[in-house]
Amino acid sequence: MKVAVIAGTPVDTKMGVEFLSSKGVIAIGYSVSTCPEEQSKIQILSPLDLEEKVRNIIEKTKYEMIDTILVYCNSLSAAVDMARLSREEGIRIITPFDIYKKIAFDYNSIGVITANNKSSAGIEKVIQSVNPSCNVIGVGILPMVVDIEKGISAIEIVGKFALRSLMEFYSSAKVDVIILGCTHFPYIYDELRKCTSIPILDPAELMYKMI
Repeated sequence: MKVAVIAGTPVDTKMGVEFLSSKGVIAIGYSVSTCPEEQSKIQILSPLDLEEKVRNIIEKTKYEMIDTILVYCNSLSAAVDMARLSREEGIRIITPFDIYKKIAFDYNSIGVITANNKSSAGIEKVIQSVNPSCNVIGVGILPMVVDIEKGISAIEIVGKFALRSLMEFYSSAKVDVIILGCTHFPYIYDELRKCTSIPILDPAELMYKMI
């Protein structure tokens, strides 16, 4: 089986390809930006240009005879209507948002850590479209994505961005689960687990199951 991985930058594209490869899936990666700052800017200021980039990538995947695309990027999923593109282009597209729809009824309150606030809003919208009573508390931290791409250690990142305090806040807010709403953030998963007893959800495994 061959799957196309579309993500924001070369780094998270590589993460997505490596994740699927570890499962025995042949994956070909396509990134839409060169760095997190460019990615965030085009998502917020030029969504139509971003959609055109994604369409062009879809055409390449069709040429490669690929019929399934994994969007390994939460913020990209928030910026472009992937469900509409899937219908219009006649190709299967799986995104983290498909997972959030599936789990929306499992929780009353969800904490979300994302790359930017557009992504936080997108995740909140998709969850509440299924379960309007679910409380979603999100925070966007683009500089953390930048540091992950620089290879800064997870321990340093947790300290620099006061993530232990954020975990304590989510505990006080009584959230049921914390979603890693950026595909870069499994990088800090193990360190975050040391900061909280709240379950932490990485949607990647569930997206793989959908594939």
